[in-house]
Amino acid sequence: MGLGPAAVKMNLELWKRGFFKNMKSVVEMGAQGLHLTLTDFEELLQMAGLTDYKKEKFCALAEYPNGAGCSSRNFYEILGINEYACLDLDKVYGAIPLDLNRPLEDKALYGKYDLVTDYGTNEHIFNTPEAFRTMHRLCKPGGILMIGQVVYRGNGYYTYDPSFFEGMAAANNYKILFSSYVVATTTPTASGSSNQFHLPLSRELLDALDWTKTAELGIFYAMQKQAEAEFKTPYQTSDFSKFRLNHGYELQLVQGPPSLSCIPVHTLNAIPGSVPGKALLDELYYRAVKIIPFKRCK
Repeated sequence: MGLGPAAVKMNLELWKRGFFKNMKSVVEMGAQGLHLTLTDFEELLQMAGLTDYKKEKFCALAEYPNGAGCSSRNFYEILGINEYACLDLDKVYGAIPLDLNRPLEDKALYGKYDLVTDYGTNEHIFNTPEAFRTMHRLCKPGGILMIGQVVYRGNGYYTYDPSFFEGMAAANNYKILFSSYVVATTTPTASGSSNQFHLPLSRELLDALDWTKTAELGIFYAMQKQAEAEFKTPYQTSDFSKFRLNHGYELQLVQGPPSLSCIPVHTLNAIPGSVPGKALLDELYYRAVKIIPFKRCK
């Protein structure tokens, strides 16, 4: 578990686009460390224009992968997030002890955090829906849930498909800010990190890969919680392939972030695959008037 090059890139991308502007707090599912070499880490920071940071806090990365590791807390501090917490039965990095198979009952933690992350923890939780409900409960309205999970060649109980996250987004009215597949090649970077690339969320593109040269296939989602509400369980009654509008990104190459919002379907009594006209208009009105401030063109 930890932040490899793909996770570092995703955070830097959101930070650079201003999504972290008002973020003060982060909580992670599992005690997380940075999983890349110091050379690659510093190169990514330089690409994002970050040069003013305390380099001594990352000295342990010089020994990657054989050293003691470096807490991701230090990385978030560079991005302006100074309040750090993580949930883990193993109290590494001062983790809050919690069995993630069980419901989060400490209501003092509900809606407390601006950023809630899962970088390879929830696949190891047998009761994985409860782990995602915990993430929902921890996140503030307007906060971001950042998830990096495995699709192929994982080592946990589960692997995940886009429909899992898009179904969860639709049921809980999340806005999907970014999504992508992440391909790790069998050849590492020149300094020894895993070579990880964000790719558009396209099955056709995956069919073009040489799987003999692919070490692992992952999936990344960044989703924004729109309002305070109890977590709702998604039902797979729709063909989510129709919603594949979010085609991923590569760091600093896309000027406008691709994103999408899903109309909730959990309360609709409709023929599968259809949406009543009134419900559609109500949802569009809510999004246009209540959520997105109207700006008059000059």
